[in-house]
Amino acid sequence: MAIFLTGCTHFGHSGIIKHTQRPFQNVREMNEALTDYWNETVGPKDTVIHHGDFSWNDGVDYLSKLNGNVILLQGNHDPRGWGQDYYETKLGKRKWVMFHYPIEEWDGWFRGAVHTHCHTHKKELVSGVRRFNVGVDSCNLRPINYEDIMELI
Repeated sequence: MAIFLTGCTHFGHSGIIKHTQRPFQNVREMNEALTDYWNETVGPKDTVIHHGDFSWNDGVDYLSKLNGNVILLQGNHDPRGWGQDYYETKLGKRKWVMFHYPIEEWDGWFRGAVHTHCHTHKKELVSGVRRFNVGVDSCNLRPINYEDIMELI
């Protein structure tokens, strides 16, 4: 059972294609590709921590088609109460602090804690010291295994 991180999928949001220069002709093509990439990467027993902006509407239809146990964090385009605002966990030997937005410092920063976020739609995975942008636009349009991030620290 692996643990994956992702965010800013924006299922159902046609405007995100142009905004982020995603390689799709329309929202149907994007939704199908994101679902296929997710399910190629994530197994049914894996966990995915989604860092917000899951979909342009309520997301239930998309969520039911995806592999894994999904933990949802609140994004600025999600309905209020959709997920947790902030999530902390221990992965490997490090504390991980997860939030939709990138933050400058987080609980445990001085003790080696890692922060993951999305929101920016930038193409770079590394966004600061032990800070990583796990949005699909920086991760080949699919969830990323937290162990792949650990190799970069």
